[in-house]
Amino acid sequence: RSWRGRRRSQRRLPPTTLMGGERGPEKPRGAGGALSPAARRQQRQRGRREKLAREKKAGASANAAAGAGGAASKRPPAGGSARGEVKRARRESSSGSEDDVGDDSVDESGDDAEGPGATGGDDAVERTGAYGSYGRTDGRMSVEDDEWATAPRTWAALAPYLSDYHDKKIWAPFYYDGAAGKRLRDAGFTRVVHKREDFFKRINDRVFVKSVSAVVDNPPYTGKGMKERVLRALVDADVPFCLLLPLGVLHTATVREILDPELVQALIPRRCWVSKRGQREVPFKYLVWLCYKMRLPRDLVLMPDT
Repeated sequence: RSWRGRRRSQRRLPPTTLMGGERGPEKPRGAGGALSPAARRQQRQRGRREKLAREKKAGASANAAAGAGGAASKRPPAGGSARGEVKRARRESSSGSEDDVGDDSVDESGDDAEGPGATGGDDAVERTGAYGSYGRTDGRMSVEDDEWATAPRTWAALAPYLSDYHDKKIWAPFYYDGAAGKRLRDAGFTRVVHKREDFFKRINDRVFVKSVSAVVDNPPYTGKGMKERVLRALVDADVPFCLLLPLGVLHTATVREILDPELVQALIPRRCWVSKRGQREVPFKYLVWLCYKMRLPRDLVLMPDT
């Protein structure tokens, strides 16, 4: 026979019919009688559809039973409100930007620092003030306002690399839980300026900024464009700084445009310990202490784990 004739003879015959004229199911099989991959895939898909149908039917039955009882429970199913709990926790967590303690008599503003126990409490200070009026404006915190207090061990790990600044006036402008000033002093910095005030207003006080040797802090940066805004303000004020930021800032074109690469130095920790107010410390990775005009001995340091 010709090639074309052989191909016709090799075509699969139609499936056989069962008694009563019903068409029987095809059972494609591979070597040894096992189901082919396509058949196994169809079998799994059919099993999933049947499982979903059973769950849907069980849920409908449960709802009908609850309705017949006259008073259905208002409690959400277990695990169903996890996202809502996270959002509520973020809204309730904190109001400022990093930490706060008094100025130890080196701040020209003349105002006393406010700790958590100060008269009126944290709510007495406008929430938008400490971090430059970003986020929501209706009094509640934005999900993007996801700020953390830097743990004492993180400051202690940084201090040896900034030994030239231990006796100089440094400014930690970003307020959070009222403890950054104390933590910095405990780490060896003797002259710390740290108050709850609007960074973007204070940075325009040229007399004050000129008296500061460096800005050392963990700024807010989850708000859209916040990192760039903070960096531009510091560069325009011509003040050296060491800021804890995501490691990815070293790759961004915007940061390369804002900063002079010849004046950039980086201290890269293995991990940094941070916490929310009143909660346990947790480690964060992929961060960098971005230093600018700090004149450190080395341009790049891989810090040991803490």
